[in-house]
Amino acid sequence: MDRTELESFMDNLYEIGCVKFGEFYLSTGLKTPVYFDLRLIVSHPKVLQQAGRLIKQIIEQNSINFDILCGVPYGAFAVATSLSIQTDKPMVFKRKEIKDYGCKKMVEGVYKSGDSCLLIEDVVVYGTSINETSQTLREYGLNVSCAISILDREQGGSKVIQDNLINFFSILKASDILKHLVNRGKISESKMNETIEFLNKNNYKAFVLQNSSSKTIANEA
Repeated sequence: MDRTELESFMDNLYEIGCVKFGEFYLSTGLKTPVYFDLRLIVSHPKVLQQAGRLIKQIIEQNSINFDILCGVPYGAFAVATSLSIQTDKPMVFKRKEIKDYGCKKMVEGVYKSGDSCLLIEDVVVYGTSINETSQTLREYGLNVSCAISILDREQGGSKVIQDNLINFFSILKASDILKHLVNRGKISESKMNETIEFLNKNNYKAFVLQNSSSKTIANEA
């Protein structure tokens, strides 16, 4: 991957406010001291194109073959569209729910059974969204064997995805951008270490264990 463009991309993500420190809640309910708000990329065309170029480099460097691509709803739609234009590959999209009008399909676009579909995601925490999307696409006859994310929070999601027989790649890992921000003087080394420690501690195994404990307590109540 082009190191100069990668560093420029990390600078841009920080400058447009995609990296936030404070107290935030993820969709999993986890309270986190860092939030990677990559949906903001949609409002910055140059950064959006940059994300597409970097994903394209991953595709070329790893000889990833695919017929169509799909952005995981809804955060990755814009990046998937940028990549579709840059690679001249058709795109489909998965709905979050079936509408009670029109064609009433969960997967929209032009495709056929047996097509190989590349999944695109913005941020991976535990890998749930990629696995849920892949399940639906497979039910519609598509082959899903590869996914690429802009950022991996390094909380165990990559292994969860790979356990679902999907090869996983990412432009960045959380530690990459945190180290870059330290080098740029944007955050302290102690802030980086605290954040990485939090991410390591609150991984997928801890998430499963916590949920299991909560269910046990609820059943005993």
